[in-house]
Amino acid sequence: MFLVVQHPLADLRRFLGAATVRLGRPAWPIAEPRQDYVRSFGQVRARNRGGLAEWPGEDSFCLAHAALRFPNHLRHYTFGSGPLTSIAHKAFRRIHSDGTVSRAEIGFSLARKEANSTASSNADLINLLRECIEFKVFVRGPKLQFETTTLASAGSALARNYLRATTDRKAMDPNACKPWWVSAGNPAVVLESLDQPPLTLTRYARKVMEQANLTVSHDWMQFGAHSCSMWFIEGRSSDEDALRRLRIHLMRLHAERECLRIVLTRINESKLDLAANVGISDEAQQYLHDSIRALEKPERFGLPQSAMLEVAQQALEVVSAGQAASLNKMRRQVAAKVEAYIRRAETSTHITNVMGDYMSYTITLGNVSVQGDFNFVTAKNIENSFNKTAGADIKEDLKERLKELNVATAKLAAQLSPEKAEEVSKDLQTLTAEAISKQPRKPWYELSAKGLVEAAKTVAEMAAPIATAVQAVLALLA
Repeated sequence: MFLVVQHPLADLRRFLGAATVRLGRPAWPIAEPRQDYVRSFGQVRARNRGGLAEWPGEDSFCLAHAALRFPNHLRHYTFGSGPLTSIAHKAFRRIHSDGTVSRAEIGFSLARKEANSTASSNADLINLLRECIEFKVFVRGPKLQFETTTLASAGSALARNYLRATTDRKAMDPNACKPWWVSAGNPAVVLESLDQPPLTLTRYARKVMEQANLTVSHDWMQFGAHSCSMWFIEGRSSDEDALRRLRIHLMRLHAERECLRIVLTRINESKLDLAANVGISDEAQQYLHDSIRALEKPERFGLPQSAMLEVAQQALEVVSAGQAASLNKMRRQVAAKVEAYIRRAETSTHITNVMGDYMSYTITLGNVSVQGDFNFVTAKNIENSFNKTAGADIKEDLKERLKELNVATAKLAAQLSPEKAEEVSKDLQTLTAEAISKQPRKPWYELSAKGLVEAAKTVAEMAAPIATAVQAVLALLA
């Protein structure tokens, strides 16, 4: 098995002008291997197997051995349980960058203790993932000091170290740097399990694609305070080039999306002021235009990018279009792209919460999260209803009332038995489908509405919110 933990790093200094006093070298993405280095990280090296023509900056990387250290005798540690009990016999630490979009990657080659392992359980996989990403590591801080953290938590410390290391200390005190100039995004994890018994994936893991005898699945998982985008690659592939391209694409896609989210957030916080400097504003807007256009392509370099983005979408922390006051500072074409992208990000997804041996599930509906032990059908019905509402061509007031009903129904379902929750989710799905159709059928949506109201009466605290939300929708359909 092979596991990689990635921390996206958004370097915003190109949008802030000369005041940041960023060092001129390495000049990503055209850094010179064996000539360039990043202080407190390591030397720039060329990839042994070369880069990819499609992706700038993938032909070289910067070693990060000096920035992040493992405990001594790494091979003495075991990860996981049962058939997935493994030993890390190889490890690497490196930084990739194209200038603005950077990523720190820490990887392990995991050898199972039992070569002919039997099929693993869901709990075995959860234990393996948790022990790997919660593994204690040491990240360099100021004055050569190291702070103890975990792989999942290392992103912020690496971002601070990278900012200090790439700032001209003669021209500027590193302590005067603003921490948000280099910001870490949510981590991603890629786990490859090839030529092994199939993994028993988490309840909500979604299959994304099958290509070159490889299957790719995805799940969002919450470990402590960190929400991780989890990718699982399984199969039997003799095409090493296809596997490598797939892995790089997943890594790049996650880093691009997270860095775009960070840039939009900093603009909305007025930290990136698009009105301050015309030249800087133009460069920032060009970045937004190019990034959104690239991420909107349904297929990229032969891979189904839209399917990957759909399952990996996460609305948490994405600024809402209604609050994006900075949109009026953008060119009309860029503002339209940004607003459309933000609205598409207001979709529903789920997160598997891992708390020791206990797991629960969170459904995110736009910027609202509802936690409970939802079964797959219930969660899927609620997610589909919300996403259909978000993408529907209907009046805004009806769309908002339907979203509110979706949120209220999710909260109700979290307090019902699995069987009753599934019934409620089906009523919601039917009501939503009728409400967004060109000719809603009154008997159908009224029957579904009645089912929701009756179910809510069994949960005292939800009776009034459901009744109010249902009546608001029916009033607009009348």
